[in-house]
Amino acid sequence: KRVMEVSPGFRSDHILTGQFGLPWKGYRDAATFLSFADRLMEEVGRQPGVSASGLISDVPMSGTTSKSASVVTVVGYAPEPGASVIVHPQFGVAGNYFRAMGIPLHEGRYIDHSDSHSAQQVCVVDEDFARRYWPQGSAIGQQVYRGIDLDPGEQPFTIVGVVGAVKQTALTDGNTTGAIYFPYSRYFSRNYFLVARTSLPPEFLGPTMSKILRQVDPELPLDNIRSMEMRIADSLVLRRSPALLTGIFAGVALLLAAIGTYGVLSYAVAQRRREIGVRMALGAQPAQIRSQFLLLGVRLFAAGTILGVVGAWVAGRAMQSVLFNVPTIHVAIIAGTVLVMSLVSLVACWLPARRASKVDPLVALRAD
Repeated sequence: KRVMEVSPGFRSDHILTGQFGLPWKGYRDAATFLSFADRLMEEVGRQPGVSASGLISDVPMSGTTSKSASVVTVVGYAPEPGASVIVHPQFGVAGNYFRAMGIPLHEGRYIDHSDSHSAQQVCVVDEDFARRYWPQGSAIGQQVYRGIDLDPGEQPFTIVGVVGAVKQTALTDGNTTGAIYFPYSRYFSRNYFLVARTSLPPEFLGPTMSKILRQVDPELPLDNIRSMEMRIADSLVLRRSPALLTGIFAGVALLLAAIGTYGVLSYAVAQRRREIGVRMALGAQPAQIRSQFLLLGVRLFAAGTILGVVGAWVAGRAMQSVLFNVPTIHVAIIAGTVLVMSLVSLVACWLPARRASKVDPLVALRAD
């Protein structure tokens, strides 16, 4: 539940994504890809229901985003001595990618079509990147280089916009190093994702996108066609399964605790049947007998609660790597569990105690 409340940094509804790879044949340089991308964006933009579309070298939640991370050189920034090298996810984008994904613009402007055909080198960074290097100022107009081993005469990229930070790998992604987006002509890749925002259900647009890509290049199939909501859901599978199993095991444990408490007290009543008969024959009241066995149940419950809290703390430490943003000990949950177990134990103790108070002394002594 906590994970689902986390914003991915974009609007995931009504987005269809598909993946394609560019072969060496026909795409040996950036110029050929520029022509291909322009035609593809033009054709996709004409489709009914498509409000925005774009290309990116690696879409969020694809499972391969970590491969796009690399180092950059920030002009004017001097890292502290001995500091580790920081890598940043880097992407090439085309068309109206940011609008298609619903990524908010915080400052400046988005990358547009003209940037890929311009001699000026520009880029867009996210808010985490801007906050890391310019915490007290604006990132607009600042310059960065790709890589650290710079060639003589290499031109820097000028930052023209700051966008919202996106969860690249999963909703639980804690990476806040910041990402950089380049025009696709400056970040040539062999792998791209087509992204389209549609007013129709995304799954209805899949066959159309495949058809358009084949019209632009008959040798390029569109694979891995999925909505962004499906990609987010799939990224949570490894966390949902343990959470579901934990809930099932907790319910079974509660049931076993109730059955066990009832069984122990029932056995105690059966073993002490003669003693109960003697005590009642000597004048003990049924209320006293009930109190005795209820007190036994309370002692069992108290001991179990102490052991349970210790076990919950140990299990919480072990489960922190699986559960997102969950403390080792959650006071409200522990209090609720103790309350539920109190009610369960009360019922489980009351029935044997009530049975003990109804023992007939003559029947108990005669049976012995």
